[in-house]
Amino acid sequence: MSKTEKITVSLPSDTIKLADEKYAGLGFASRSELINAAIREYLSRDMMRQFTGELIEMYQKIERSEIKELEHHLSKLSYKIAVELAQIYMLLATAMELPYDVDRSLRGKAVKQVNRLKGFVPISKAVKETEGITGTEEESEDFF
Repeated sequence: MSKTEKITVSLPSDTIKLADEKYAGLGFASRSELINAAIREYLSRDMMRQFTGELIEMYQKIERSEIKELEHHLSKLSYKIAVELAQIYMLLATAMELPYDVDRSLRGKAVKQVNRLKGFVPISKAVKETEGITGTEEESEDFF
């Protein structure tokens, strides 16, 4: 048992009356024990609030750094995918010996399609588009 020390504390009479009415019902042997527990509880809550604030700040820093790392990783991955797609495109264009004007027309259609469909191009629509490679741009627009 720790040593106790007497102090003088001035409290409003209604607070003392409340302590006198409630200490036994709350399981305390005396008003002093209730006041001691109340002070400890209040300080514990304050320390917990402070600790929680520090934890939140730390989690936010971690979250921001993880998001930044993820964005960097996705950016590098997007670049690699773009390089691979460009290489495939160049290989196909060379193998098919596409004339420059057909190549430009296809690229324009692809850009419009990807923009209109917000990056999602269903394979069924892509296959239908190949049917109109030599057709006009207006003809192929019907497929999308």
